[in-house]
Amino acid sequence: MYGTFKALASLLAVAVGVQAQESSVTRSFYGMAYSPDGALLPQCGADQASVTRDMGKLAQLTPRIRLYGADCNQTELVLEGIKQAGNVDLSVWLGIFIDGNDTVYERQLNAVTTAIQKYGTEHIAGITVGNEFLLLSYGDGGSATDPKGVAARTTLLNYIQKTNQTLKAMKLDKPIPLGTADAGSAVTKELCAGADYVMANVHPWFGHVPVEQSAGWTWQFFQDFDVNVCAQAPNKPVMYIAETGWPTASDNASITTNGPSKASVQGLQTFMDSFVCQANKNNTNYFFFELKDEEWKKKYGGVEPYWGLYDFNMKYKDGLKVPNCPVTSPTGRAVGPASSSPGGRNAQGGAKKSAAPSSANPVASTFVLALIATGLFAIL
Repeated sequence: MYGTFKALASLLAVAVGVQAQESSVTRSFYGMAYSPDGALLPQCGADQASVTRDMGKLAQLTPRIRLYGADCNQTELVLEGIKQAGNVDLSVWLGIFIDGNDTVYERQLNAVTTAIQKYGTEHIAGITVGNEFLLLSYGDGGSATDPKGVAARTTLLNYIQKTNQTLKAMKLDKPIPLGTADAGSAVTKELCAGADYVMANVHPWFGHVPVEQSAGWTWQFFQDFDVNVCAQAPNKPVMYIAETGWPTASDNASITTNGPSKASVQGLQTFMDSFVCQANKNNTNYFFFELKDEEWKKKYGGVEPYWGLYDFNMKYKDGLKVPNCPVTSPTGRAVGPASSSPGGRNAQGGAKKSAAPSSANPVASTFVLALIATGLFAIL
């Protein structure tokens, strides 16, 4: 019996350690990139329970999230998830994915506007039209200023203008900023002039930078190729880093190292420790990449699936600790739930469910059940 108790005590120590590690997270990220699991055509396997869970966890880490697209009902899933999690304090930059096909754009624009009509504008901070559309249009060896790049920019800006006209016709209770996200090297003054904000992907891993130098490299690249470029545009758009982070693993051992540094949990920790608090201090707007690993990206191989704080199964990665430098919410609210009913047009009252870490009670309950099952509860 003593051996059984000792084994259970060891299990509790491990469980409590994992719980303490996850519950030690602070709201230190300015923003975070997010895609619901399964929000991909044609399967569209995203489910509300998982998205609601993710909204609760995200609200503990950041007051801001950005989405990439609107297919598979993901806009409504996210806004409903925020409500079900207790109307948690999350400002969302919605996404409209484009590939140059008008049908794809119209489908996603319709999904976004339908969601706005249903949930109102309370949690919406912007709509991002396109994600690396320019980069994918001009391809390897091309540039944003070659004929393909210029043609893609024209298409993109036309979509932004059409989105703007659609929103104006809706007569919303507040203006919604419109922008785009692309590679940090794809930003031009002409692009900046057509958007309220510009998001730039800046990944030190792909810059072949030692992880110890990655934070400084990220900030400098963003300043030189994005902030300074858009400062020349007459409208002076708001600037964001759309993605930045560090991979923790690779499917291919030959590309676990990209230059001088490895894909590892320690690498992610080093990057977070050197980037997050400093970026918060110098008022850099960024969306950290990302909440969890994305299993569907295994088809690309290498490091692509492994950028999350959580693994595929939403287990917090062992050894990670979020830096302690809490950010200020743009709404001035606490994490949640809200003390009053959600605002915005057509908003509906959400469940008053706490956004506290969901792992706290299950750990204790599981241990008590184990004690009962082994007859040790009476001894303790």
